[in-house]
Amino acid sequence: MNDHELENILTSLAPARPSAALAQRVDRELEQDMRWALQPAPRRAPRWLQPVAWTALGAAAAVMVMSLTSTNIASNPGTAAFATTTNLPVSSSPALLPVSTIREIVDTQNEGIRYNETSRLPEQHMKIVSMERRAWIDPRDGAHITVEMPSEDSVILPVSFQ
Repeated sequence: MNDHELENILTSLAPARPSAALAQRVDRELEQDMRWALQPAPRRAPRWLQPVAWTALGAAAAVMVMSLTSTNIASNPGTAAFATTTNLPVSSSPALLPVSTIREIVDTQNEGIRYNETSRLPEQHMKIVSMERRAWIDPRDGAHITVEMPSEDSVILPVSFQ
């Protein structure tokens, strides 16, 4: 048997038809697989709702922080602004008790060594991104209040080459 005869035999072969039982099993599996399409999709909140909620939370925190300060800024024409405290009635317990103040460094970036223009000395420039968290507790109802304040500082350090 040469290659030409073998190729003729292989091309004359045809795949067998699937049995009826196999076709029924495949149909059943496809029906079970499509049940997910019949279930209603879960209801999701609109895309704009989450940013609006975070903005409202930030505004509420800002109002709360501003209401905690008991200083009034007053300025007269021709003079610098100064802060005065208002006389509030003294209560038996303070409104809020400070719990903690934590400063967490989030990121630092090395901006390289530069030479000072006036003294011609090398200086290391760094950028520090941090988050300060302050927490208070209201002794009247036990409410915890936490305020987060991000900050970005540029630091210049002296460098000595030894």
